[in-house]
Amino acid sequence: MTHSLHRRGSRESLEKDFVVLSCSAKGFNDNVFGQKGKEFLRICLRHHPVNFGDMKTGNFLSVDPEEVIARVSNTTILEVTYDSKQDVVELMRDLKEADLGVSVIISGLHDVVEDIVRQVGLKRIHTREYSLGTHGRLELLPEYEVLEFTTMCGHAMVASGLVKHMIAQCKLGRRSLRDAAVTMGKCCSCGNFNVNRAQDLLARNLGLWVADWPIY
Repeated sequence: MTHSLHRRGSRESLEKDFVVLSCSAKGFNDNVFGQKGKEFLRICLRHHPVNFGDMKTGNFLSVDPEEVIARVSNTTILEVTYDSKQDVVELMRDLKEADLGVSVIISGLHDVVEDIVRQVGLKRIHTREYSLGTHGRLELLPEYEVLEFTTMCGHAMVASGLVKHMIAQCKLGRRSLRDAAVTMGKCCSCGNFNVNRAQDLLARNLGLWVADWPIY
């Protein structure tokens, strides 16, 4: 799940940011994943996700949730985002009991995910992926405060210019924090973008901006 590994932010902020993913395994269950994937999403919806989507259909900020579920196919990738550790704990308990026979991946802070697995009584995590940071021409990157938003979409579909525009719109009172967060979230079709966390980040950034320009 490499595209959700590079989220930036403080520990306090990232402790409220989890992405749970499931997809078929080629040659193993890619002929039956569709029905299992639909059940996976229905279980996920019982635990208050802040965003979710099917990479082939889009996320529920743009598409009716029932349509997202109805269009799950054998070869798609499903991603569900949460802002509560306890919700993920309860989700994993339900998924463990359902025993759907599909791979489930949790993306989050290493020790927090480890504790979730322990609380649910699952076996040790058998595969881990770590972000080694960003290398190359770092001067081309936007400000760190903007990266905290854009890295919540691992496919880079949330443009840094849009983030700055949304902050400015909120600062000028032309949009609510929720509306600005949802506008950005709609760009991330997979459903990785944590709209609740984005609201918190917007609120924090308002204090860093003078009128419509940042003082980073």
